Amino acid sequence: MGSGDPTRAICSNLIAQAFQSIRYPILPVELKQNSASATNDDAFQPTAFKPRHYSLLTPRDFDVSPYFAIIKPTVECGFNFHDLEWVE
Repeated sequence: MGSGDPTRAICSNLIAQAFQSIRYPILPVELKQNSASATNDDAFQPTAFKPRHYSLLTPRDFDVSPYFAIIKPTVECGFNFHDLEWVE
């Protein structure tokens, strides 16, 4: 888009790659333990996660991720689209 690498655009994949570079979860894959090798001590271990490759993520994945709060104007907060002033 005029700066940096001309083959890259600001899109959900680039944003996902930035979050993954700091190991912030978007929609990680939960790794299941093998029940045959699990012991009673393993039952209380936290679940392990593996990140999805950033190129497989879409904008919707940020919406459904439990690790992001999507902030949108709503009627409850007093948003009225009729109050917007548009430039012709």
